[in-house]
Amino acid sequence: MPGPVHQTEAHVLAKNPHTGDHVQLTCFSPTDGLLTVMLRAARNNKPDTSPTPDLFDLLALELQHGRGSPGSGPWFVREHRILARHPAIGRDYPTLAAASRLARNITRNPGPEDRRAAIHALLIQSLNALERPGTRPEFIYFKSLYCLARDEGLPIKQEWLPSLPVADQSMVATALKQPADAPEPSSADLGRLAKRLESYLSTTHELIFD
Repeated sequence: MPGPVHQTEAHVLAKNPHTGDHVQLTCFSPTDGLLTVMLRAARNNKPDTSPTPDLFDLLALELQHGRGSPGSGPWFVREHRILARHPAIGRDYPTLAAASRLARNITRNPGPEDRRAAIHALLIQSLNALERPGTRPEFIYFKSLYCLARDEGLPIKQEWLPSLPVADQSMVATALKQPADAPEPSSADLGRLAKRLESYLSTTHELIFD
């Protein structure tokens, strides 16, 4: 028999085809952390079927382990409901790339259990910001990366920031104070600083990036 039903809310961070008639979703929940769930593909002859989830959707999920594996094995989606969507993120490639890069970072570095709610809140804030017209995706990505690392307790301000040239330290301070539609720092500088922060986090704290 299937196991008991588990209810949660989660954002879709990745979506991949799977064998048979299921799609594999990688989701992040403020209560459960990273989840891999199997969703049965929608059937066209069932008009009452909920819309198929897309990347970055916030879902209300009812999950259940499969027959013969109660309490273990993969989760299967028994029911789902879409709570929020972010269609404007797909309006251009840089915005979609920034959202996808942030989603991959959380998938590979889901953080400790006591930081799940904070990570989920930052994810909501970042996705909402990426949807707003005029915001700069490279700005939002850098600030999100910085805040994720800082809020996890990593010594960004004490260790990484002092290692930068004085001009870069000034740019980081400017970026953290400015709104996401500010013209400075430049896109090239934000991209360079993000790469440098990723390198520090991967070499010093063993976080995983592309």
